[in-house]
Amino acid sequence: MITLIPGIVEKAKIPRSLQVPFRLGRPCGEPFDMETRIHVLNQLLEVAKQPPGTNTLYQEPAKEDRGVT
Repeated sequence: MITLIPGIVEKAKIPRSLQVPFRLGRPCGEPFDMETRIHVLNQLLEVAKQPPGTNTLYQEPAKEDRGVT
């Protein structure tokens, strides 16, 4: 589950979650920012492989991964 509000995950006892820092209504980032959206989904797939009870914070891609020097 992607979450913007971690308290809901705890109360609902969601087995695995990825906490993201984006605005409400945009859990995968800004519209048309496909690079960020793909990165969020890749992290979510990694979280899905983890044991129940795993709550992970979103990690920004490294500068070299984004082509920034």
